[in-house]
Amino acid sequence: MALIVALLFVRSLFPGGYAEIAKTQSPLPDNRQEAERLWELAIAAKGGRERLHSVNNLQISIREKYWYQLRRVPLIAEELYVFPDKSWEWDDQRKTIFGFSLKTYNRAQKIDFWYTDHGKGGSLGIVSDYVHGDGGLIHLYDVQLRYLMETKWVKPIPISVQKAKRHGKWVDIVQTLIKGYPTRDGTNEERLAFALDQETHLPVMLIYTTVTFGQEYTGEVPLTDYVEVAGIQMPSKVYDLKTNYQINVDYDEDVFIREPNVAAGITQWIKKPR
Repeated sequence: MALIVALLFVRSLFPGGYAEIAKTQSPLPDNRQEAERLWELAIAAKGGRERLHSVNNLQISIREKYWYQLRRVPLIAEELYVFPDKSWEWDDQRKTIFGFSLKTYNRAQKIDFWYTDHGKGGSLGIVSDYVHGDGGLIHLYDVQLRYLMETKWVKPIPISVQKAKRHGKWVDIVQTLIKGYPTRDGTNEERLAFALDQETHLPVMLIYTTVTFGQEYTGEVPLTDYVEVAGIQMPSKVYDLKTNYQINVDYDEDVFIREPNVAAGITQWIKKPR
């Protein structure tokens, strides 16, 4: 979603939050073993590995307002992710520079459409290489990591842990390695840190680190206000945006094979009775 990408980008330009974490960290003994222990506690807190690995698709709805140029503007988003390689995203922020977009990604059939409208009429593009590498696949990896931590397709490996303070509260920062993550350099490995609440063991923040022109930048994704969905603990607020979920929904497979169809509406992903 454009807003989430924009917020992450802004956070990466002003990495003070992570700088504070770095200054207050203290290594734990038996680092990797402790990281593995904490990871297992987090997986159990989320709902258990069996439930997480049973997730085949995730549907996300956001109906919110946020501040933009001194006024409250609406954000309407509807997203469907079918793992490991399909996504459909409706993102309506027409009162901002982000405008409206409708994206369809289907890696198996090499479909990657992006319809956008910034108030001057819509246009359809075929996106072959956004972000870097296979952008749609990268996004699908990030969705699984952000909302579920681990699935049968994406399995972070805990490698170290540090104690740190976040907003005055101590958390466990578990550094992980994700193998198979599509990267531009061909290494197919990515590092990602999960900040875990020391009482609930649930993630309260994801911390991405990138290196651009030799300079290291970080971006933070806050995750708060957990609710249970199909036996899994899900953050009902992401970047303070109220977020609703459905897991393993029935869906219309046609949304992944046709060009973006704005006229079909925001609920077109729902499977229609025959």
